[in-house]
Amino acid sequence: MWWLNILAVIILLFTYLAPHLSPEVLWIPALFAIAYPYQLVLHIAFMGWWLVFRRKRVLLSLMAILLGWGHIADHFQVLGRSSAPDAVNGTSVKLMSYNVRLFDLYNWSGNTRTHDSIFALLHRVDADILCLQEFFHSSDRRYFRTKDALLKDFRYRYLHDSYSQRARFDQHFGIATFSTHPIIARGDVDFPDDPNNQCIWSDIVIGRDTIRVYNAHLASYHFGDADYKFIEGLDTGTRSDSIRSGGARILKRLRRGFILRADEVQRIAAHMRESPHPVVYCGDMNDVPMSYSYTTLRNGLDDAFTESGSGTGGTYIGALPNLRIDHILIAPRLRAWDFVTHSEEFSDHRAVSCMIGPVAGE
Repeated sequence: MWWLNILAVIILLFTYLAPHLSPEVLWIPALFAIAYPYQLVLHIAFMGWWLVFRRKRVLLSLMAILLGWGHIADHFQVLGRSSAPDAVNGTSVKLMSYNVRLFDLYNWSGNTRTHDSIFALLHRVDADILCLQEFFHSSDRRYFRTKDALLKDFRYRYLHDSYSQRARFDQHFGIATFSTHPIIARGDVDFPDDPNNQCIWSDIVIGRDTIRVYNAHLASYHFGDADYKFIEGLDTGTRSDSIRSGGARILKRLRRGFILRADEVQRIAAHMRESPHPVVYCGDMNDVPMSYSYTTLRNGLDDAFTESGSGTGGTYIGALPNLRIDHILIAPRLRAWDFVTHSEEFSDHRAVSCMIGPVAGE
């Protein structure tokens, strides 16, 4: 147990490099960072063990945890803030970000039911600004209504959408920002290494203020059916040769995802620095708070979850559950409250929402 504890501490210390070291230089810390919350649970278990048998050895895991104490709040919050801070003075809005996974387009037996459930959630939240990733739109009558329904049946009057892929029957796949407030300027951040991922920005006038909202879907790992089957079958006696080949394939996909996102967040961060307005980032980052991607984008911004969320805030519902990979980041001139990670599981992501408002005198 002692040697296992030492090994776990070494891995945790190596994990602490992930936010500060680009995966383009070294990607292994990014791999360990995915499991940071689980590492904390493991070290708490070690501490409980040593409290029973050898109390002095508790210090090993305790010191390792304390060295990364600042990261814990990014992953766990006890009490959220449900009301606006006193410093807020101006028009506030509700913001929502949601990867809708094409409204479950390819689950032909149940996609209409899923689409209706997602729209019911959107109606209930009734956000003023709605950022959707993996958005689907088609004017063909064989498909369900999305863009036209959101503009007709909701309060939205303004739209900024962009599509990275198109298919027959007028199918469009991309990203969309809907707003009840005027969008006066728009554009995108180019990702030349992976054009299937997208980031759009929209300048939105809210009362006497203007904010720039970035809506992004960053590089995923592009796991296929074989990869998910391999992960699910690890505890069912998978052969050693299959483990080697399947594990190597998955590590290759992970490495590529880490490296692609490093380039994407650098481009977004550079674009944000040139913004004439306070910025807001919404989207599926496909990365956890203990990551280079998150740290790069959060530099100079605040996390709405750490300001006003509660619990773990996990948004991913896939093979590695409860990871917080969907984020809302805001400029220091803004404040967030009433952050909610919605429990509904209509996609492989949970939706997140919060209220934001300007700070008086800034």
